[in-house]
Amino acid sequence: MPRAQRHSGKASRDVISRVRRAWGESPFYQAQLKGPAPDRLGYQPVDPYTPDKALAESILRGRIAIGAMTVECEGEHERLWALAGRDGALHDLLHRFTWLRHLSALGERGRAPARALAQAWFDDHEKWSPDSWEPYTTGERLINLCCHGQKLISGGDALWRSRVLTSMARQTRHLARSGHRAPVSYERLMTAMSLCVAALSLPGCESAAEKGLELLRRELRLQIRPDGGHVSRNPSRQLELVVRLRMVLSALEFRRMPAPGFLRHIIGRAAAHVQLFRCGDGRLAVFNGGYEDDARALSAALEVLEEDVEPTGFARHSGFQRLEAARTVLIADTGAARGGAVGGGFQSGGSFHFSSGRARLIGNCGNGAHLSGDWALALRQAAAHSALSSEPAAAAAVFRSCVVTHRRAEDARGQLLEIERAASAEPGSARHIRRFFLSAAGGDLRGEDILTGVPRALAGNWRLRFHLHPGVKASLARDGRSVILAAPNREGWRFRSNSADISLEKSVYCGESRLPQSTEQIVICPGNIDRHIDGEDGGDIVVKWAFRRMEGV
Repeated sequence: MPRAQRHSGKASRDVISRVRRAWGESPFYQAQLKGPAPDRLGYQPVDPYTPDKALAESILRGRIAIGAMTVECEGEHERLWALAGRDGALHDLLHRFTWLRHLSALGERGRAPARALAQAWFDDHEKWSPDSWEPYTTGERLINLCCHGQKLISGGDALWRSRVLTSMARQTRHLARSGHRAPVSYERLMTAMSLCVAALSLPGCESAAEKGLELLRRELRLQIRPDGGHVSRNPSRQLELVVRLRMVLSALEFRRMPAPGFLRHIIGRAAAHVQLFRCGDGRLAVFNGGYEDDARALSAALEVLEEDVEPTGFARHSGFQRLEAARTVLIADTGAARGGAVGGGFQSGGSFHFSSGRARLIGNCGNGAHLSGDWALALRQAAAHSALSSEPAAAAAVFRSCVVTHRRAEDARGQLLEIERAASAEPGSARHIRRFFLSAAGGDLRGEDILTGVPRALAGNWRLRFHLHPGVKASLARDGRSVILAAPNREGWRFRSNSADISLEKSVYCGESRLPQSTEQIVICPGNIDRHIDGEDGGDIVVKWAFRRMEGV
């Protein structure tokens, strides 16, 4: 795009932003937010997410650590709003009222700081502002107030109750007018559901629910694939989506209002999809910006499924395959890499999660969105996944926009999955083939990676990485051809390869939405190229590897 056009587009967006700000701050818009004042919460949705009592205790002490950021208010909780800034993790935690979930778990001890924080917000942000009343932020704030607001207003006088409920009603009416303007597709979807729940929870706001349901219908049609997966391919978002959809359905049932036909249908498909990512420890496999997440919320989300329903083994449209044998689970990403806001830009093609029972063995590094600096960008790269990567990373561009196919087979011996990524549909183009074979007993995972059509000069750039979970202890055998893994469930596993170039290197893990945890990764380099390449140029690199459970350990 020419520079003049880019500048023109930015100028237009700036003008629109200024006009919206002037309108939002005007008395005319404030008048449109007036309406019947609720006298109670007509419905209280259940929040299935586990509160973080450690975070709640730190808020009580006036000290909050979010990611790499720490702020202290020395017991004056009202000061936190001044420290929040205009964006970032602390801004989101405060203005979305996420803290209300955590403080509510402390009972009476959490009531005073919760009320102090809420009162300070009403004093400074009760009228519209572009940061604190942004649609997605407003929707999340309303959800937390609907779930935990009763604890906030109980014990207060009539004036305090009226102030809280009146503000919630004004925010709901604002959301009915602005929800469709949330800039990110996933945020529009979540905002639509927040609007539905808030409107059905507050007597007198029922008309706003119709707008919420219409926006929800549109966004679900645009963002949910036929297999029930969200276009982001993010398991944590998938879980949050199912939890919020169930809130909408429960609110409609409580108010004895008919649920749209699409709602029950999409809940079933979306819940079946999130079940695909469930691991033996009851939490999620880490892919595409997701986290291990909350086991209690995941159990609640899956209650809509029949007890005897087995987890689906694949999601063809979203690009995931699940192999399961006994206590062993392998989940592989069979989708094409996608950039931009939809795909999140994660170069995760061919990556996999591998666990035995409750022990996670191999996975991806996670998401750095909650961290400062370049973490978010670094953790999107192929090198942050248990997959094929290259050094320098630019060499991997050959598979950046590739054609992906896969096939699956199963017999009495076990299950086979093959993923093929081709640089183009043209014959002779560079290709990467990854094969997994999981034995029927689950104690033997064999893999094969084949690179074909890659120029000989680039052969030494490729790396196969297997990122270990922080709970796994690894030691390299003396022969340099195998690695012994000690899992937290006291299982022993041996990793072997036909490559003479196996090493243990440092890695990080950000799959628990906390500060990065130190861990290790197994790295295979091409090493002696002559052993793997046949022909002058564009020959095959073949690397075989295996994880085998060690008996008697």
